[in-house]
Amino acid sequence: MVEVYESDRRFKVWQYTVSHRRLLLRSSREEYGTRIDILFAGVEHMCIKRMYDGLVIRQGTEEDARRISEALDIEVDVQSLYLLGHGISSFVISGRPQWREDDGYNDAPSRLGHLPGTP
Repeated sequence: MVEVYESDRRFKVWQYTVSHRRLLLRSSREEYGTRIDILFAGVEHMCIKRMYDGLVIRQGTEEDARRISEALDIEVDVQSLYLLGHGISSFVISGRPQWREDDGYNDAPSRLGHLPGTP
């Protein structure tokens, strides 16, 4: 299992756009002076929590994909499977996530690209 990203910071689901199939997780700047945005594009399926106290994103394995596929009766491409946290209970099936840390304010648009309807 390959770790893609890890942080001890708190992340919240900031926005999801149905038409563009983009999910934005954000760690706000209050405690740290910077914010971190994580963007998943081309989202096909997701099972996520509203908030993560510390976040590990891992590339799923063939076994993870098989278990999720059987449990949810969906097709899972292992190359597009990203697990959030430990285990398979929280995941996103999408393109490879991107992230950026910057000094933007919480009400400022993400520098990873405009998501319609989000400040």
